Amino acid sequence: MKHTGLYAASVILAVIASYSLHGQQFNHRYDHVLNDKGTKRFTITTGIPYVVIGEYAYGISDRLTFGVLAGLTPNVEGYGIRGRIVLSEPRNDFRVYFCTPILYYPKTKELGGDPWWLIRPNINFEWITERGLRYKVGGSLIAASSHHTIFGDPSDAKFPPGVWNALHGGIALPIGSGVTFQCETSLVMNGLNVAGSDWVGGPPVILVVGVSWIL
Repeated sequence: MKHTGLYAASVILAVIASYSLHGQQFNHRYDHVLNDKGTKRFTITTGIPYVVIGEYAYGISDRLTFGVLAGLTPNVEGYGIRGRIVLSEPRNDFRVYFCTPILYYPKTKELGGDPWWLIRPNINFEWITERGLRYKVGGSLIAASSHHTIFGDPSDAKFPPGVWNALHGGIALPIGSGVTFQCETSLVMNGLNVAGSDWVGGPPVILVVGVSWIL
């Protein structure tokens, strides 16, 4: 898991260094993911495997947005951060962006009571129609580990670290001035097979349904 975290951080830094995109104009019309510079957004979602997640996100630049979030599953609360960056936007109706949430769970009932971490770096290919409908497909890696494995004594960990991959697709559409509805679903896998009982999230499906507001 230590190597996974270092690799993810290296990827993020490489992305920022490689895709400078100086002078490019970004289309954030009806956008629920990336903000204009200085713009604030609040998002609330529900789905699987959690009950509710709230996020406050700020546009650091027109191509980089950073958010803080907190949520609740049926068994435990979680807290985290999420960064998003435009990798390429060759035209106003298509873009490629990178996103990675990092979540901390103080404890969990299913995994021996350990505090644990989850990171999900993902890449997204997104299109937007003239009426503001955005739709996307993408893929991700998901890594989870006991806090003891990363920062303490691995022998104290109640469960081994795990890495999965996922495919996802989603849509977003405006429902008012500065308000956007979003829906995304992901299939969690081990390689080419659907994830089994080793997956920390229960059913091998992640579902996100929510609404975002520009503040």
